[in-house]
Amino acid sequence: MSFTTINYNEGSKNLNYESIEVYYGEDLKEKIFFNSGNFVKDWYDKVKFIVMQISDEEFHTCSSSIDHFIMDSAPYDRAWLNGVELVYEGYAIRDAIQLFVPKGTKPTWIELREMCGDPMKKPKTNGLKKTKRNT
Repeated sequence: MSFTTINYNEGSKNLNYESIEVYYGEDLKEKIFFNSGNFVKDWYDKVKFIVMQISDEEFHTCSSSIDHFIMDSAPYDRAWLNGVELVYEGYAIRDAIQLFVPKGTKPTWIELREMCGDPMKKPKTNGLKKTKRNT
């Protein structure tokens, strides 16, 4: 199980985002911070941590503070990763992963990964060169 919460200044006009915290492990006694100062990147890194480090068979939930942060005029829009495509319209998609993007933007999945410092790796060629085939 994991539980995610956010640290920001509710009373401030610009919200002063600070960090995302994830509690996990037995009785939620372990904790990790994502505090780059960039909410989009920290949320992406949080999702990647949960997917890569915590069993996907476990239950994951978020504090209502995440919704409050977004509703308090944070400059972000929701996006859902559905396979290898980010979806922006409509509502939460079952079995899709919620992500956030800067308000008013609609990056592709690849662009969001690059924005978060996690670009797609190019396939290895094992030193082979592409050549044209003569027929």
